[in-house]
Parts: sequence; structure tokens; C-alpha cells
Amino acid sequence: METVPNHPRPTEGRTESILSSDDFTVIAKLKGTGLYKEWKAQHKNKREHQSEAQLESELIETLKTQGYDYLPRLTDEAALIRNLREQLERLNTRPEEGAYGPNSGFHFTDEEFNRLLTEHIARSNDGILEKAKLIQEERFIDFRLEDGTLRNIMLIDAAYPARNHMQVINQYRVPAPNGKVLNRYDVTILVNGLPLVHIELKKRNVSIREAFNQIERYQNEGFQQDQHRLFEYAQIFVISNGFETKYYSNTVRHKHVEDQQKAGRKTDSGGSAGKSFDFTSYWSDEQNNRINDLILFARTFLTRHTLANVLTRYCIFTVGQDLLVMRPYQIAATEKIIKRVEIANNNPKLLGTKEAGGYIWHTTGSGKTLTSFKTARRLAETGLVDKVIFVVDRKDLDYQTMLEYNNFQADSVSSTGSTRELSERLADRGTNIVVTTIHKLSNLITADSEHPVYGQRVAIIFDECHRSQFGRMNTAIKKHFKKYSMFGFTGTPIFEKNSAGGPGTTTVEVFGDCLHTYTVVDAINDKNVLKFHLEYTNTSPHFAELEETSYAEEIAAERAETPDAKELEKFAKSKEVLESPERIEAVATYILDNYDRKTNQSAATSYDIKKTRTINGVTEHYVQRVRGFNSILATSSIEAACTYYDTLNTLQEERIADGTLRPEQKLKVAIIYSQGNGGQLFDTFGEEENFTFATEGTGSRMDGFLEDYNTMFGTNFSTDGDSFDNYYKDVSRRMKVRELDLLIVVNMFLTGFDSKTVNTLWVDKNLKMHGLVQAYSRTNRILNSLKPSGNIVCFRDLEQATKDAFTLFGDTENSSGQSALDIAFTRSYKEAYAAYDKAVSELREEFPIDEGGSITVDTTEDKARYIEVMNKVLELQQELRVHDEFIRDGGNELISDYDMQGYTGVYNDIYEEARELRREQEEAKEGADSEGDGEEKPTGVDLFDRVSFLTELVRQQEVGVLYILELVKAARAARHGKAAGESGTSETAQDSVEHFRDRVRLAIRNDADLRESGDIIEDYFDTYLNESEDHDVQEHFHHYVTDRRTREEDTIVKDEELDSAETQRVVNRALKENRRTIPGKISRLVKGKISLFGGKLGGAKTEDAATKAKRVKQKLEKHIVRFMPFLGGN
Repeated sequence: METVPNHPRPTEGRTESILSSDDFTVIAKLKGTGLYKEWKAQHKNKREHQSEAQLESELIETLKTQGYDYLPRLTDEAALIRNLREQLERLNTRPEEGAYGPNSGFHFTDEEFNRLLTEHIARSNDGILEKAKLIQEERFIDFRLEDGTLRNIMLIDAAYPARNHMQVINQYRVPAPNGKVLNRYDVTILVNGLPLVHIELKKRNVSIREAFNQIERYQNEGFQQDQHRLFEYAQIFVISNGFETKYYSNTVRHKHVEDQQKAGRKTDSGGSAGKSFDFTSYWSDEQNNRINDLILFARTFLTRHTLANVLTRYCIFTVGQDLLVMRPYQIAATEKIIKRVEIANNNPKLLGTKEAGGYIWHTTGSGKTLTSFKTARRLAETGLVDKVIFVVDRKDLDYQTMLEYNNFQADSVSSTGSTRELSERLADRGTNIVVTTIHKLSNLITADSEHPVYGQRVAIIFDECHRSQFGRMNTAIKKHFKKYSMFGFTGTPIFEKNSAGGPGTTTVEVFGDCLHTYTVVDAINDKNVLKFHLEYTNTSPHFAELEETSYAEEIAAERAETPDAKELEKFAKSKEVLESPERIEAVATYILDNYDRKTNQSAATSYDIKKTRTINGVTEHYVQRVRGFNSILATSSIEAACTYYDTLNTLQEERIADGTLRPEQKLKVAIIYSQGNGGQLFDTFGEEENFTFATEGTGSRMDGFLEDYNTMFGTNFSTDGDSFDNYYKDVSRRMKVRELDLLIVVNMFLTGFDSKTVNTLWVDKNLKMHGLVQAYSRTNRILNSLKPSGNIVCFRDLEQATKDAFTLFGDTENSSGQSALDIAFTRSYKEAYAAYDKAVSELREEFPIDEGGSITVDTTEDKARYIEVMNKVLELQQELRVHDEFIRDGGNELISDYDMQGYTGVYNDIYEEARELRREQEEAKEGADSEGDGEEKPTGVDLFDRVSFLTELVRQQEVGVLYILELVKAARAARHGKAAGESGTSETAQDSVEHFRDRVRLAIRNDADLRESGDIIEDYFDTYLNESEDHDVQEHFHHYVTDRRTREEDTIVKDEELDSAETQRVVNRALKENRRTIPGKISRLVKGKISLFGGKLGGAKTEDAATKAKRVKQKLEKHIVRFMPFLGGN
């Protein structure tokens, strides 16, 4: 049989770059162009009101002018499949087969296409992730035709994006099982017949969060209803209300839904979109001007060339099965570097000069690693260079970068453990990308001046290029490599103002031009990172005057100035006092007293973390519920770090001894530092390749710290080189999955370490310029709505240093006219409290609590307004809680806990009503032929669409089980206290008991997690009330609820004939991990074997296995949810 390679799987080769002309630049300058002026003129005359149908029509007309084919009759699956067949035939027609047409070109037989569809494109077991892999990685299907030949069937052309055919459809109908219309999709873009981009529109006065939620409903329901589920091929979603437009990948929503299902909670289709909405992106031009307007978005992002390039060249399907769509500034930086390399290739005189390279200024937290990875991959794939060398300045960053690169694509890079290994990797023609440290690269140059890589065309990319590249090493690298382009990535460039002085020390002098800029102000404006909340905490006022002395000495040392003897003496004295046990104890006490508040450790602040574990050699991924965030303590020296570690542990042990801290509440603290040859202390791998420790002092003390860590986590680390290297990796991992509470460092982990769970940096050291911005930026990664900002708690006066750093690195030129400080930091306590006061006044005036404790909210308009006002109060309360003044002054909560429970109870009721209204509206749409294009009348759902339900913030108002138990205790005290010495209980005492009973019921109503468990608490209320003896209420309740769990579980086991021990094991594990679902097959819990067709084998036929398994699963999961608040891991 002949093999006919229609389209050999291409590498991109030396094909024409997408940047060969300005017309083909994916990200370009917008303001001042003809396109922008034309849009402005049209925008000026646009009507204020525009219905969703009118917005949809305008979008389609825009796409048609850009060369899209509009298919108004393609509204069902049969038409979609017919079109898919035609488009794949067109795409896969070879030149020698003639132009595609009815009688020419390549055509499938009916049997071939049906087989291609059912066995490859729409396999029954494939879902969103499998389809994403097919588009992003495989792109071809090896297919055998009826005549026996093999043919590579291309789905999308990544080598030549312009060959991909774009079509647009709208109002695609998905039928419900009863034959009526289940869903109707707004606008979809077909690429070669596959629906790769879906656009959901809302009216201009509706939040785009509702468009986001609408797509969730499609993914939960509609995308699975078509027989072949082709809409699961959607790679990118676009949401817009005309005024605001964002885009995101399919796995943003898929992962959110998957995690919620694993945790057993309802997906939030009627309210807050949760954390996943935070990962949607704005499109912008080359100068970071945001493109909000839908039509301007269509004229840029949705041009055929740009969209094809984004889909084929600027998406990454990671090892973790996340589809990452690069943000515009990341694409712009990649393009700039590729263009600079092409220019140098076309003008060889530029090779080895600054004109062949440049640097990228992208703030920390903006995804520089992803940008550098995609840049390296594009350079390697296109053949523009022979080798890409990615250089970091520290061994820890070497590990981090290699890990992240290989998370983007398995085995995509080679990391080097030694100079010899680096030499081998560079000599290997099959290795295109190498990650190494500057120390190894310098050693290679010294040891081997004739290495063949020096004569090859290479691109050398430096990460965080503001440190070790300056100086002799950098000069040596430039001297030996002959055909290089050198690029630097940094979030904090070195300018003359913050340089150490001397020639060749600024970023421009080393790397050349700044090719693209995306500052911390840009990132915060785009909501890609969080603002900072900064507080200066003077725990020891009498030490304050010494800080300036130590700070001045550090500056002098950096500038290579030699302080005189008096200055050195003064500095030594200030250092001695600032690191004294007395002062460190004061700071440590503050940290312990405020840790829970700063890191948001309330019971309601819980969220899911994805973890992995290995059991019997099998790696398992699972989701665990964790509470609050964690933090880093930055200290001024290793001696200070050690003192802090001891002091924090001592203080906690004292609190445990005196009963003010329970043992399980003790913070899990770790410390990490290293030590150079000859006993020189430092806290980064730096130019030293291996960890070393002295046998005395802080070196030997690390043995004790590791012993504590090993006891805490059951590990076996030591100060030996490889073992300590693994300790570093373990600390990094545990910080990221919220298993450590506090990490003590000096410099390590203050750059290059990203963890979304870190929200607080405690600072007891002097920071400035790039070091300050880098350290602060450890806290501002987006996680969820419970993390509104990164907290910086300074125990030194860094006010001027902070102003200087953010003024320099914030790039204050922005359209808002605000300073970098105004944008980067949260507002003052005074400003926030004034806004809070006003919001609470509005709430009380518009929705007062009457004498009976009721809140009247009658009409739908009132309910929507209620949610708006409550949202303001909730957001401002969250903003204020991190301020010391809000807690210290006392009485600043303008709404009592009791009243807030009433307000949030009403909030939850309205939220549930909105969900029900939306469900009813969806049902009412079934069978409708069209939505019409006239003026829509406002409905209850329309009014609720205009607001967002901040359900995660409402959860923070939940008082929790301990508070309720205190009410139970108070009720018993009221009954028995009033009744003492009397016959029976007085009427006043009974009224007091009923008052507490009402408060318990209100607390249950206010807590979503307790609604399924309300009967347990109410039954316990009566049980404890009638106890003759006074018991510790927490211990007594624990025994009560444990016993009740056993009794209810025994009933399920008996009724369903389950294996008691196995059932208990499964439930225990679910409770321990806060897992509300039962993984695996339920059949393992049933005694004996179950027939697939009903009943046990050998017994009477009763019901089929699936029915019983479903019922048992539901019973056990409801059982787990009931007892989770009391017996769960958190």
C-alpha cells in the first residue's frame, strides 16, 4: 500500500516571519493610526442604547468586512458537520490536485469522512482537554483512506496561518432531549470548519461577568448536547457588552468547573464567577493601551491574520493540561525579539553587537517566564538561530526556570547540573534550548576557549538581567561568542539613577535598546497583578533613629565607598541594636498577634489547592481545601533570621503552655539560607554552585532547623549539598500549596519565587530600588477574590525608598493622570474608612432593620439595589480589615455581627432567588424560535444581570461553628443562672434562651456550609441545654457530633449492605481532605459482587448496579457534607 504524505508535518523552518512587514504584526501601535481615527469618528455618533441583537449584527458586519465568510443558515449540527467536511477537504487539497471545487481537489468518501469524524475528530470519550491537545500539539491526523493509502489530514495550519479559512456563524441552536431549543449561541468563529472561538455578548448595561457565567452554562450543558460535541473545540472565549471586552482560554473555565465538582460544590452559574474570571485578559496595542470596545477589538484581535497567529503560535497547552493564551504584551515582546534577530541575520555586521539584541522590561508577576519560553521556542522552531541559551544568575532560579519550562512543554529544555554537562548540551545539535547559570557559563569560557558553540548563531537570553551579567563575566561571554544576539528580561531595569556607578552598569549599556515595556502600573491597571497594601509598623519606637544609619552604610557599600572608622563603628552599633533579642521579640510578638488577620485565616476564607501525592509508586492528583494565605519574613542577616526562628518558636511554646494557643494552631515555620566558602554568609546560591555550611555558628544551627522541619513533615533533609538542594525544592513546593505558614529568609525567595498563596511580606531589613520592588512583588499574584492585595508590613522606615522605587519603575506616564504610587498601592485608611461610613449609611437608610429584626426588600429593583449597596459594604470591610487602625481603635465596625448576619442572610436569599429566576428563564426559552431584535423589556433576570454576587466575600461574614457553640453555652447559662434557687425556669430566662436559639438559627441561615447541617446544631442546642452538668462545650460537641456521625453512617451501611470498614475509611479520608466527593468506584464499598444487570450474583434481581451506585454515592456524599463543618480537616 502506498503512503501519500499530503502535508508532511512541518517544522516552521525558515519561513517568512509574521513580522516581515508592519501589516502582519500581531501587536502594533494603535493610537494615531487611520484605524483608530476611523473608529473614534464612528464611536462618537454611536447611540447610547444598543440591544444585544444590534451589537451582534454590528460585530458580524465588521467581521465580514475583514474577509470572514458569514453563514447565516448554519444553525444546527448537521449543517456544521457538512461545512466541516468541505473546509477540511479544501485545507487538505494538494497543489497537484487542482483548485478545490465540486469536481477537483481532494474529497472524502462518505465512509472516510464518517470514520474520520467518529474515530478521530469527535471520539466519544474525548473532552475539552483532548480536543485542545489535538489543535495545539498534534494538528494532524494520520488517516488511512479507503484505497489503503495513508494521508496526513491537517486540522489547522500553524506553519502558514494565512491558509486557515475563517467563517462566522450566529444563533447556533442546541436542542434539548425533548426536542426544544436548550441553548442558542451568540457568535462563533469557525477555523477550517471547527468552532475554535466563541463570542458571548450582553447588552451594554449588563456586566460581562454574566457573559462569562453564560459560557459556563454552555460548558455544563449545551456543549455536551450535540451528538459530536464539536463546540468542545472552542479554544478561546470572548465576552463583551460592547463597552468592555475580554478573552480567555477554554481551560480557564474548564478547570474552575472541574475543581468545583471535585470539591462537591455547585458551580456558581448565578453569581460570582470566582477566581477564574480574574484570569480573563484585556487586549491592548503595542503601547499597552487597552482595547475595550468590541468593534475595535474585532478590528484588531479578530482580524483573520492576528487570530490565526494567536491560535497557532501564541497558545501553549501545558503539561498540566492548561491552555495558556498569551497576553498582548507577551506577544509584543516575543515579536520584538524575533524581529531584532531577523534584522541581525539580514545584516551580519550587527551580530555580536548591542544592535542585535535588547531588553524587555516586564514587571514581576506579569509572566516573563512564559514570554521567554515562547520566545525561545519560536527562535528554535523557525531556525533563526542554532541555539538558545537561557541564563539565570542563581542556581535556585535555574531550577525554577527549568521546572516552569518543562511544565509548559515536557522535556522542552535541558538544564545543566555542572559545567561539563553544559558543554555537552551546547555541543549536542539535537538540543536547541539550554538553561544554565551565569556561573557555569563563565566556567565553561574559562575552561574551554575553543568550544564549537562560540561560532554558531546563538541567542542568549538573561532572566532578571539586573545582577550578575554586569562585570567581567559578561565581558568574557561577549568576547567569546561571535554570532550572538543578547536579550535581557527584567521587571526592574538598572538606570543611571539606581546603578552602582561605573561604565557598563546600566541595562541599556549592557543589552541595548528597551524593546518593549510593561510596568507594574500597567499590570495593576490591567488587573494582571494585585495592588499592594503597605503599612509601617513601629513596634519599638526607640530603635527608629538607628535605621537611617544602617541604611546609609548599605548604600555606601554598594557604591564601593569606604566608610571611615566612625561610620563603621556607628553602623556596627546600629546593627547590634536592630538585631537585638529585645527588638526581635517585639517584632515577632506583633507577627504572631496579627498573623491570622493579615493572612486572612478566618474559617470562611477557604479555597481549593491542587496537590499531588505518590502512594505505592502511583502519583495522584487531588484537590484539598485550605484556609487563608501564607507569608514570608525578610530579615537583615542570617544571624537575625536565626534569632527570629528561635524567638517565634519560643513565643508559641509559651502561649501553648499558658493556654492562649492550642497546639494545632501553632504556625508551621521554616527558615532557609546558605553559607559560602570560608564561612562567608550569604542567602542565595549566587556565584556559589553548591550549598555549604560551616561547622559552627549559623552553619551548624541549620542542622537543628532541618531536624524541626523533618519532624514537622516526615522528611529526611540534611545540610549535604544534594539533600539541601532538595530541601530548597521542598520548601518551595510547600509554600505554593499552603503547607507552610511562615518562611524566614534574608534574600532567597525574594526574587524569582512565585506563589499565589503568599499574601504578606513582613520586612525587617532595608530594601531599595529593584530589590524593594522584587521583594514586594512576592505577594501580589492573583489567586481569588479573597486576596484583594499583597500586604507589606514594614518594621523599618522604607517610605522614601518605596516612593523612589515605584516612581522609577512605575513609568508614571498613563492616561489616568495618577501617579505610580496611587495606582500601585491601596488608598489610605482614612479614605477607605470614609467610603465605608458612607456605604453603611446608604445601607441603613435604604434597607433598615425594623424592631422585629426584619429587613424589607420587596421588588426586584429593590433586590438588585440591595446587592449593589451590600457589595460596597462587603468590599470596603475586606479592604479595611488589613489596617491596624481598624482593629486597634475598636468600635470601627459600623455594623454589629448580629446585624450583619441579618443582612447577609437576606443577601443569600436574593442570590438563591436569582439562580432560580435564571433557571426558569432558561426553561422558558425552550421552543422559542428567536430572541427578537427589538427593545427588550427589563425582567428580574435582567436586573440581576447588572450586579455581581460576591459570594466569597459573603462567606467571610459567616461566624462559624465556634461562635455558634458560644451561643449554645450562653443559652444554657441563661437558663440555669436564672433558675438558681427557684422552682422551674422563669419566663425571663426562657425568653433569653429563645433569643439565643433565634441567633443560632440566624447564624445557620447565614452560613452556606451549615445549611445542610442545621438539624445537627439545633438538636445539640436542646441536648446541651438540658445537661445537668457544666461541660466544656467544644469537647462535648465534638463527642456528640462524632457519635451522631457514627450512628448515621451505620444506618447507611446497614440499609445499603456496605462494607463497614471500607466505608469508614473512605468517609474519613474525604473528611480529612475536605473532599466533598467520593473518588473511584462505589462498588468497592458493597459487600459481595454486584451484577451489571441487577442484584447480587446468586441472589434475587433487585436493581442494576448503576442505579444502586448512584444512590449510595449520593447518600454518602450528603453524609460527608453534613459533617464536614465539624469533622473536616480544616
